[in-house]
Amino acid sequence: MDKDLLRSVDLLKENEEEVRNDAENALLTVCQNILSHPNDKQYREVRLDNPMVTTKLLPALGGIECLFDIGFVETTDCLSLPEEAPLSKLQALQNLLNKSSLSTKEPTVEDTALYDLIPPTSTERERRLFYPIIDYFQGVLRYEDASLQEKAKKVIPIVDLEIATMTRLGQLHKHVKLFQAGSQKGVEKQQGEHDIDDAKDLFLMELLHWFKYKFFTWIDSPKCLLFRIYVVKDITECRSRCTRCGTRVKFPRYTDPEPLLTLRRGRCGEWSNVFTLFCRTLGYDARFIYDHTDHIWTEVWSIHEKRWIHLDPCEDVMDRPLMYEKGWKKKLNYIIACSKDEVQDVTWRYTHDQIGVMKRRTACSESKLLQFIESLNKYHQSSPHYSVTRRQYVIKRRLLELVELIHVPNKRDSDDDEYYERSTGSYEWRRARGEISESNTKINYSWDVSKYGEAFHLQYSIVKDMYKITDDSGTVLMEISGWQCGTKEFEGGMFRKIEHDWNVTYLSRSPGIICGKIKWCFVVANPNLYLKTFHLQATTKIFYEANVSWEVEAIFDNANQNKSVVLPINDVSNYRTDQLKEATKLILTVTVSGGQGNCAWQHAQIFRQSLENEDDRSLVIDIELENR
Repeated sequence: MDKDLLRSVDLLKENEEEVRNDAENALLTVCQNILSHPNDKQYREVRLDNPMVTTKLLPALGGIECLFDIGFVETTDCLSLPEEAPLSKLQALQNLLNKSSLSTKEPTVEDTALYDLIPPTSTERERRLFYPIIDYFQGVLRYEDASLQEKAKKVIPIVDLEIATMTRLGQLHKHVKLFQAGSQKGVEKQQGEHDIDDAKDLFLMELLHWFKYKFFTWIDSPKCLLFRIYVVKDITECRSRCTRCGTRVKFPRYTDPEPLLTLRRGRCGEWSNVFTLFCRTLGYDARFIYDHTDHIWTEVWSIHEKRWIHLDPCEDVMDRPLMYEKGWKKKLNYIIACSKDEVQDVTWRYTHDQIGVMKRRTACSESKLLQFIESLNKYHQSSPHYSVTRRQYVIKRRLLELVELIHVPNKRDSDDDEYYERSTGSYEWRRARGEISESNTKINYSWDVSKYGEAFHLQYSIVKDMYKITDDSGTVLMEISGWQCGTKEFEGGMFRKIEHDWNVTYLSRSPGIICGKIKWCFVVANPNLYLKTFHLQATTKIFYEANVSWEVEAIFDNANQNKSVVLPINDVSNYRTDQLKEATKLILTVTVSGGQGNCAWQHAQIFRQSLENEDDRSLVIDIELENR
């Protein structure tokens, strides 16, 4: 049966009972009329101003989607079912709706006794800190539901992720062997052995990457189902009004992860809710991390590392706890971890600024917060269903964590590390939150083209969002995940856009930005070599008078940065030149601009590819070197 149709019918179940019943009855009427009169054109058309559409289908999540999934298409003023559309899909929808007398899911029973643990002398401000902790603590227990985990397991491509993990493991082995013969043999070998020692941690990297780029979708604002345009109000409201047709668009924020397995969209709360469920489903000890300054992510206990590892599914980032403070410039105060075992204050894992954080922790006294957290843990771990063995294990694990958190600042991060600004959400939304700067984003990454001999081969896949360096035979020597991680700098809120309607992905500037730019830097670090030839292949797409321009700057003398030449690149489909011969540094720049109307920002597209093209080579750079 059609997966999209099954998903839309599942969406119907998430509506309020009255709304769901109205939508299901309207859909049954449409199906029955067409199946009873298959050759009558009037039954194949549903006008957009028909009360059945405006009052029954549009208000229901999944209502209009069901019509599109059985073959209806949008015309000028109605939805129409083409004559060639198979009636089997209507019969399938009719059967699904007739079976929709499914039992209503029983809500999770709350333990109201937890709220009695809040000290009776607590102020209103203290209660605003304590209440969410209790709510999240109770919420994570939902992940332990066996039937929910079974549903989650069905949507995780476990075999594919295991294969990807083994591939990554093999590449790391090759990477270690490659550098063992180098001058830094001891250092590289030690680091390589550390990276490949535990495949279970590597599996998390693959799960994280798949979750961000193939499973879940970030939503800035809900979409009008009729006109396929985004409404203007924030999605924290359950309903927003479309600015074009006036229709109220429903977009509830779910705290139950089950409907999100079907919806697969939301903001950080929904992302981490489902990702933490996936981690628990796959047997990891995982916990839900609540940042009081408005962000959510996940931590997983690494058996190999004997510590909790930070994972942010929204950003596809692993083990970079200082990202929020250093990259996003967040003024942190309280960061609370909730798992099936306990609640813990883990703020100190995420900051180097202990003095500044302490000044902002004014909601309650430190002793009162500690006593409250300990009372929650004692109550939970003293329940009849909590084993003594598990309690002893959790206590030992907690001691290990306390020893780790005593080391402030965090010993695994240094001031020299790069921390990126937030990438999810629209440019204007991120800028309003202060989580990105208004100036250029400087990554300052340089590709050492002389590191691999006299030939350098770089490929980037927009579908996998992955750079890889290969040798002449095509063997992968190195991989870097994330397009921005391989750049020197970029500006204009450049981001990776995924259009699920058209099944394509590309890089573009953010909405409202006139011009966007990306720069890549290539250096010849070996003093005995310099550049001989430069070859570039890239894919671009423009609409409505938009513009994508490329240029390459060559620097011939590192001691004199003024000795350079800039060449415009008119055709990037297959550009090759030897005019840059003897250069020791290249800076490749692409600039996007132009377009028309409110969507001008997406009319200039870099590396546009179909999401189904997993073998794409959106960017190919080949550099040949020679001896001085």
